[in-house]
Amino acid sequence: MFNLFYTLFKYKEKAQKDELGYYPEKVNVKAFPERRFLWTSRFLAIISCLSLCISMILGSVLCLLIPLKNIELMSLQIDYQLHTISYMNTYKKRVYAGDLVAESLITDYITKRYTIGDSFDEMQKRYNEGEFIAETNGPQVTTEFNNHERKYFEMMQKKGIRRKVVVERVYPVSFNFWQARFKTIDTAPNLSTEELLEFMGVNLDSVVEMPEEGEPLISNWIATLRMTFGYAKYENNRVGLINPFGMTVHTYDISYLGNNIKTKRN
Repeated sequence: MFNLFYTLFKYKEKAQKDELGYYPEKVNVKAFPERRFLWTSRFLAIISCLSLCISMILGSVLCLLIPLKNIELMSLQIDYQLHTISYMNTYKKRVYAGDLVAESLITDYITKRYTIGDSFDEMQKRYNEGEFIAETNGPQVTTEFNNHERKYFEMMQKKGIRRKVVVERVYPVSFNFWQARFKTIDTAPNLSTEELLEFMGVNLDSVVEMPEEGEPLISNWIATLRMTFGYAKYENNRVGLINPFGMTVHTYDISYLGNNIKTKRN
């Protein structure tokens, strides 16, 4: 390669330059093709060297990026007081299969208990005998639910309020006692914001900033229930499939944790 550069650049122009105005007497016309070939070769050699250098740089960059094809996830924690980032130790916890089943059943129970859809008949059917809510409620819970919450939910549905439920966390407290944190998202397309808040028990005089029209009312709740599993023996196979683990809710309490409406504090 170096011999090629030496060959291309060892030839020099003649010492006597061509004089303008004396063509062809004092101009070496025969040397024109050789001159063009010589300078074209030198120009292409320089371009080739630059292209080779750029290709080597790009190849080096690709070699540096090859280790990034494998991604390793890691947990980091931020210390806002010291302004540092550190690794978190890996935490592993053994979970029993029964706890996972209980979490799934409690999530399903709360979702079906508090969801308010477009169909009144569907909600009535969901609360009737032979369905999941009725089959899992104990006698005391059934009486309390039918006398209070069910009537209130039916009135909400007829009023045009629709509710979605988002269960955020379900965890055991002690033996047979569980807690669930969840949100209810209430909307009412046919009601104004003031009517919705007033119906849901919000004091309009204490509201600092009235939400925009159509903005949902998001409420936070925590439910505490005592639940046991028993033998699931049913003469009706369909009912047996609804509650195959024999889940029974003996006590049920719910606490209100606030909503997304800014209100004054007394």
